[in-house]
Amino acid sequence: MKSGPDDLAIHQKIQISRRTAGLLLGSCLVRPAKVLASADPLTNKIVVRSQLSAGDPGRLMNVFAKAYRGEPITLGVIGGSITVGAFATTKENSYAGRLLTWWRQQFPRCEVRMVNAGVGGTGSMYGALRAGKDLLSNTPDFVVIEFAVNDNWTDGEAFEGLVRQILAQPNLPAVLLLFMMWEKGGNDQEMQANVGAHYQLPMVSFRDALWPEMAAGRLNWSDYIVDTVHPTDAGHAAAARFITAMCNNARHADLAGRSGATSSLPSPLHSDAFEHIDWRDAAALDPHENQGWHLDFDDKGVAAWNAAAAAGRIAFDWSGTGLVAVFADPLLDPRRIRFRIDGASFQTLDTLKQPKRPILVLAQDLTPGRHIVELVDDDGGSGRAAGQQVRLIGIAGIGLKDDWRR
Repeated sequence: MKSGPDDLAIHQKIQISRRTAGLLLGSCLVRPAKVLASADPLTNKIVVRSQLSAGDPGRLMNVFAKAYRGEPITLGVIGGSITVGAFATTKENSYAGRLLTWWRQQFPRCEVRMVNAGVGGTGSMYGALRAGKDLLSNTPDFVVIEFAVNDNWTDGEAFEGLVRQILAQPNLPAVLLLFMMWEKGGNDQEMQANVGAHYQLPMVSFRDALWPEMAAGRLNWSDYIVDTVHPTDAGHAAAARFITAMCNNARHADLAGRSGATSSLPSPLHSDAFEHIDWRDAAALDPHENQGWHLDFDDKGVAAWNAAAAAGRIAFDWSGTGLVAVFADPLLDPRRIRFRIDGASFQTLDTLKQPKRPILVLAQDLTPGRHIVELVDDDGGSGRAAGQQVRLIGIAGIGLKDDWRR
């Protein structure tokens, strides 16, 4: 992505935010900073660097106001395997578990619970499809989104749609973006931070905090990352510390008498297509036509339509302006599956020119309304020979307006 005036404006906001964070963090220390620094490799300077942008803390301040009243608080996290807690020795040692512990310690009179909507190996597109069921059905007050190491193959549409879904909830939840990293300090922070800046969201960067120290040899990669991306217990603890530092800043702002007012959503930066979706997993799909596919469940109870017979056809109706199909695994040979929308010419999945992922956008920018998708498994001799069966675990209509909901 090329930088421009908007990037410069975002950069300037981030610098201001970090200077402010430094003052706030310093004012909140209960012991002299020198004492803390001697016992903790995560110096105050590192923590301040993690505070990418404070954004508009109004929604987060409202959550604290609710906690001060002793009302129940629901925390939510959505992301990939890091959010699930991969490589943490216990659930409590994951960043999500530590975040829950922090809130309970700060507000012992409150009933605080955590909804963990992490699914390993998935990005924000699948997150946007399942957010309603896995996360928002629990009415979270504060949500952390962690997809910066899973989104390098997507543009900003799906990520923005996920953000908009959460922000549009009637209870006005607060949203914080967490940017982890893979080897050599890489991640998809640039795209996601542009979305975050557009919606004035608090943003925390594990990468910005730790990678400069690692690159300079002052911190060891292996102390914080197990492999190329998954945190150790210390890495999870660092991520949680960076998040709670941002929380403390918002709480400090609240105590200083700042307004907790919120505002309506701005116009989309990219698109609102993934804000308005109709996700149906395989068990909820009723085929419009079916020749040789059958519904089964894997050992984890996940339903899928299985293309058991070569050249079998299956068709579903759906509503919206676009369609996303989610398979259990990336197809070894995407040419074996042909599809068409509303009776148009068939095309194979490889013509979509999309990365080899289990989630594919089959159509966009269609006329709003009801549509039919047909899938045909040709099994061109390479798929099942390699031991792979095609398993469709769900479809989602996107760009769905209220008038066209099922």
